[in-house]
Amino acid sequence: MDQCNEGERDGDPRAHARPRQRRRPGPVVGGLSAAEGLLARVVGAQTTAKTDLVVAQSGDISKLDPHLATGVWAIPITFNLYDLLTIRRPDGKLYPGLATEWRLLNPTTWQFRLRPGVKFHNGEPVTSADVKFSIDRTYDPNVKVSSVRTTFPTVDRVETPDALTVVFHTKHPDALMPARLAFYGGHILPKKYFEAVGAEAFNQKPVGCGPLKFVEWVKDERVVFDAYRDYWDGKIDAERVVFRPIPEAAPRIAALLKGEVDLITKVPPDHVDRIAKHPTTKVGRALYAGLYVLAVNSKRPPLDNPKVKQALSLAIDREAIIKELWHGQGIVPSGPIAQGDTHFDSALPPLKSDAALARQRLKESGYKGEEIVFQSTVGLVSNDKPMAEAIVAMWRDIGVTARVEIIEASVRAQMAREKSFKGIFWSDPVSSLGDPDGMMWRLLGPGGFLDYWRHPRFDELGRAAQSSVDEKVRGDAYREMTQIFLEHLPWIPVIQPIESYGLQRYVDWRPHPTQLIELRRFNFKFART
Repeated sequence: MDQCNEGERDGDPRAHARPRQRRRPGPVVGGLSAAEGLLARVVGAQTTAKTDLVVAQSGDISKLDPHLATGVWAIPITFNLYDLLTIRRPDGKLYPGLATEWRLLNPTTWQFRLRPGVKFHNGEPVTSADVKFSIDRTYDPNVKVSSVRTTFPTVDRVETPDALTVVFHTKHPDALMPARLAFYGGHILPKKYFEAVGAEAFNQKPVGCGPLKFVEWVKDERVVFDAYRDYWDGKIDAERVVFRPIPEAAPRIAALLKGEVDLITKVPPDHVDRIAKHPTTKVGRALYAGLYVLAVNSKRPPLDNPKVKQALSLAIDREAIIKELWHGQGIVPSGPIAQGDTHFDSALPPLKSDAALARQRLKESGYKGEEIVFQSTVGLVSNDKPMAEAIVAMWRDIGVTARVEIIEASVRAQMAREKSFKGIFWSDPVSSLGDPDGMMWRLLGPGGFLDYWRHPRFDELGRAAQSSVDEKVRGDAYREMTQIFLEHLPWIPVIQPIESYGLQRYVDWRPHPTQLIELRRFNFKFART
């Protein structure tokens, strides 16, 4: 889910038969194919008397302010510390959160009614003033919240007729407004407390109204929370939750197998069966609601030439990458829209590999041997370094001068803010809305995180789709945008992965397709003795 603050990923042999890579996957239900769903069941479930849940991620957060921290290590934390008006559960459906109901008053006016009696962790009531303050902050030009600035592009103003009513006026019709409020940028902050202590102090001692209450953050060691006993949907089945950063996959897996942690993220595909075979652990999986892509700085030659990017894409043997590096746990994308999204075009064929055609495109482009630098992280997305090395080798085979340059996640974050990448870099865009508006347009549109390329017709279609409530009009726009995308390749799709998590068998938890670690009563509990 690409954001510019931080990142991650990382995952033996096969207890289950390897899923065979197919040109077009079978149906996916609730984020998992039928075969994957079988793997998510608890086999020989064990019980525990534990009251603390320990989660190990592949990196530490950089901030606790949810409008500034939208990286893959922050999102599992902020979505439990704070709450939102609406909630998208792992089944992909939208549910009431802090808002109990919402309705469209007219084509450009949405009204939300807040849940009465909800309190922040410091005891202050959650009111419409807090909602207005929080949403206004996401597009206030005086606040550096670039990571979420494109979350609410349609909002014109927010009104608060009373303490429990919020009215959103949009610049044009926006059928996706309830869905926008369920993802990052939609976190509700306590206005009074925030203004009293200031942004810096708030980041050090945050207050939310989610199921977890902040206790302490020891950088590069742990972030600790207590369960919020007065949470509106009930206290979760734990007293304390600890997030630990363990960057390397091997120590993270060892900690799980030794019982030191209860849940780990970013299990490398070649370690999945080791966890599944272990007598005390199991594997949870979800088809990622997004793509792993090669983001391209299309402003830098020779990457400003569409035929060069077409050659790079054609040179990538995605099926080999999925088979060898992902053990079959992934899908070859067909374009910029992930499977599972509204308006995903199942008629489009998977992106093809054709070395001969790649060489032809390269020749047509006038490429003169300029070096293309692939700035890869280690652990930002699962298998990022091995995939980068494999892809660069494929490019060299067609005559491209290319090399991998390893960069730290912090360096990547800075480059993302400055838009200063040398050429190619990893990104993991997620569909935040279950709609192309929440991924392709949000990230590639003007001002988006991956705004390194502009095309007048693409922009015209994106705006038209965003302002229409006619799904046929929107679908037609996205199909044409996809064709423009495939010609110009502002990013190069590589894989839609099946992401794996390791759990103790006594942990009953379902992975979220958007990488959230949902710790609410409907999605988490311990199997008790």
